[in-house]
Amino acid sequence: MDQKFIQAKSLQEKLSLIMSQDRRLPPMELENLYKGIHAETQHAYTILDKALDRNFGGLLPDKASYSMDYNEGVFKRITESLDNLEMVGLYAKYVVRNCRVESHRPLLKQLGYVTERLIRKFRQQGTIEEHLHLNKEIVIDLVSKLCPRDMTYNPELLQLILKAYKDYKDEELLQRLADSLIQQCKDNSNQNSDHDWLMLISTLFDQAIEQQGINLYILYKKIGSNKLGHIINQHRNYFLINYFDNPDKCVKIFKGLIKYSILNENLDILLEITDILEEQMKQKSNQTCYLILSEIYVQVILPLLLPQLHQNTKILDILQIYMIGMSRSQELLSDYDIVIMCDRLKLVFDLKWNERSIFDNIYGFMNTIHKRYQNKLFNHDQFSKLLNIARERCIDQYNPIDYHVWDCQTLKNQNFDDSLYDRPTIDNYVGLENLTNTCFMNSILQALYMTDRFRQFILINSIPEAKQYNALRKLFMLLNFQQSGFCSPYELKRLLRPPYCNSNDQQDVGEFAHHFLEDLLKYIPKEQQEILERIFFGTHRSVIECPNCDVSFGQIEKFLGIDLHLNKHTELKNMIAQVYEEEKIEFTCEKCQRKSNDIKKSLQLNDLPPVLFMTIQRFQYDAQSQQMTKILAKVPLKFLIDMREVFQQQHLDAQDSQYILYAFIVHLGKNSYSGHYSCYARSMTKPETWICFDDAQINKYELTSQDLNSQLIDEETPYLLFYKNKSGHYLSINK
Repeated sequence: MDQKFIQAKSLQEKLSLIMSQDRRLPPMELENLYKGIHAETQHAYTILDKALDRNFGGLLPDKASYSMDYNEGVFKRITESLDNLEMVGLYAKYVVRNCRVESHRPLLKQLGYVTERLIRKFRQQGTIEEHLHLNKEIVIDLVSKLCPRDMTYNPELLQLILKAYKDYKDEELLQRLADSLIQQCKDNSNQNSDHDWLMLISTLFDQAIEQQGINLYILYKKIGSNKLGHIINQHRNYFLINYFDNPDKCVKIFKGLIKYSILNENLDILLEITDILEEQMKQKSNQTCYLILSEIYVQVILPLLLPQLHQNTKILDILQIYMIGMSRSQELLSDYDIVIMCDRLKLVFDLKWNERSIFDNIYGFMNTIHKRYQNKLFNHDQFSKLLNIARERCIDQYNPIDYHVWDCQTLKNQNFDDSLYDRPTIDNYVGLENLTNTCFMNSILQALYMTDRFRQFILINSIPEAKQYNALRKLFMLLNFQQSGFCSPYELKRLLRPPYCNSNDQQDVGEFAHHFLEDLLKYIPKEQQEILERIFFGTHRSVIECPNCDVSFGQIEKFLGIDLHLNKHTELKNMIAQVYEEEKIEFTCEKCQRKSNDIKKSLQLNDLPPVLFMTIQRFQYDAQSQQMTKILAKVPLKFLIDMREVFQQQHLDAQDSQYILYAFIVHLGKNSYSGHYSCYARSMTKPETWICFDDAQINKYELTSQDLNSQLIDEETPYLLFYKNKSGHYLSINK
């Protein structure tokens, strides 16, 4: 069939072949056909439209099919050959039209990856603008079908839409986008709606920081003030740490949210942020929050909101909070600001003269301002006249407004309190979404999150210029504060080194652990590097013992993790000791220049780190099958290892010598090219409870060491073991 299609010359011949073919095609033939359609120099879009409409060759699972295992790899390879965003939109259109809902997710996820790849490619080529001029219907389909599902892990797609329509000419598209995003969050069948709402509000703040608020007001209106306030308040610690942590960022958020419109909804967001900052300032005696509020007052409230008072009287609510709060620093309110305030209030009086209820708020506001700023208002007769008019027109003259003056003198000189980073007391954990064969990454991330010292360091230390570090920090925030569902590690994945960032293939979890931690250290300041190294890195040196001369010691080197081998032992303490055993080698001594086959070589261990991870090397090359096969020998887990028994040195400190197993990663499968990784870790609040992190799935087990060993089937083998020193210190051995 694929040869007939290639040989067909005209568009009509090709369409006729598509119309006449109903049978399901073999995978290779199917792949060749669709790749051939993509490569058509003319009429490719028309041919692909007809092929997908008929589900030519059975590429897509139809609505009667519950399984798509037979062609999932084919779909992936076919769509990876796409070089046209319009065609991506076609695939998205027909996936939703022709397939069961259960099949949408993996197929649309794959299309999301293709879209991001193409966007990156077009940006690098400098051709992004011309590629944005797509068929309007196709663009809307691309947005409404891909964006809501990929919102949390494919930011490139959302950025594409906002960039393409930054001039705000296409309200229909923005309305459709808003509906799609919000519907995904509201969907009752979406078990991860809490996370999706959080990511949507985060998107609002990210866009506000970038001054792209022109695209946001539709979202404000559709989400509604109550929901916005609830989400921000529910995740207040997340927002305090990520968005409300310094004056510059908060000022940008306020400016971005009001840059293009003054709506009740975006004013409600500003009020919610203000309430959170004020409460944090008063409860925690936090000077940073005071500085943030004062900068918002000086840079946003007085110059930007006060002149807009006549457009929306809800501005009174936010004005009075800041003007009363900052009234101790009366010099911040200039005569010019008072003139502007009087002028705008007069406009409100003229515009709202027949709405008596509005004057209750106006009079309450003006009366309180008069009490707080009597000295400043002494020379402004217009304010007194307006105050009298407001008193005459209001219904309730006894509505005192009680706001606190912000007294910076009583605040302690400290930044955000460390308690912000504490997990909720409930013993809830959330999973990580599998982004197609990313269980190796998810299992390491969960193990690192359950590493107390590492988690605390990442959460507390902000290093925004280090992109990979910052993405990990955001992910840890979600794992820390979200109480159900799962999070997406997509933002972090796309910042990893190749092949982890651009491949959907299974990778070795041990190699990834080393690469990830090494790269994380590479791009952070030296002082932070040293702190992290003191958590995971030990030191050792090589020793060469020549029978003809003295012992030779190599340079002391840092090491990350210990590789254990299954060639002689299956007991952990013996496998560790084996790493540091002497071996005889044939070698030419560098000192005496004599060659000998009786030279002894070994590693001398100097320090074991407070957190020690060990990899049980289970994969070996099999010459007959030409594959890396797996050794299934059972290695019993040990909850406690006493290093005095390993190194036979009784002078070691008893407390520092004890290492406790707190997490381990298992590999389920028979070879290194396939299988599945999951992570087991001790609960933070209940050490006798083990949590199984299996991508998005979380399970809890109360098991003894013996039970845990017996629970794992032969093919489910522990691969990486994470131990922590009981004392939290280094263990010095040969010093």
